[in-house]
This record gives sequence, structure tokens and C-alpha cells, in this order.
Amino acid sequence: MNNVTIIGQIEGNPQVVFDSKDGGKKLYKITLKVPRQYKTKNGEKIEDFINVKVWSNVLGDEYEYFDQSYIGIEGRLVSFGNAENNKYGNELVANKVVQLN
Repeated sequence: MNNVTIIGQIEGNPQVVFDSKDGGKKLYKITLKVPRQYKTKNGEKIEDFINVKVWSNVLGDEYEYFDQSYIGIEGRLVSFGNAENNKYGNELVANKVVQLN
């Protein structure tokens, strides 16, 4: 089972990373800032920055989502990388996006 649910704050505005020829389907990239449960020894908060990909039919109107918006995302984690160089990465592919503010 590969199901992830996160709540966080958008960093920047959604970016179009793919656009179909007719413009009917777009793939957006969102960076989501998610706070961790603990602080450093100096009392500083630590945050994770998670790359999220979301299709236009899931996101809806991208103009509703802007820098510093809080959203909830349900989706699946996708891993990618190059086995020769031992470099890997992860991103979240959203199935559902809910605006919280």
C-alpha cells in the first residue's frame, strides 16, 4: 500500500512542468513546507520541503493556490533515480488536494 497524507504550506506558486498540445491537461509542481515535530538543540524549528506533482484535473484552478497557502494532500510516493550513481529522489503525486485557508 502506498498512501501518503500531508498538510503543509505552499512555497512559491504552482509551476507548470507539462502542458498538453491543446492545453487541456497540465502537470504542476508544488513545493510544500511541512514542519517537523521537534526543534534543534538551539530551539530552531526544522521543516521538510516536499516536491509534489499534481495534474490540473486534481488541482482545479491553479489561481486559487498561492504562496503561503495551507493545503492538505493525499497521494502516493514515487521514487526515481540512477542506480549507477546511487542517486535517488522522491516526490509525492497527488490524488486529492484540499485548500485549508
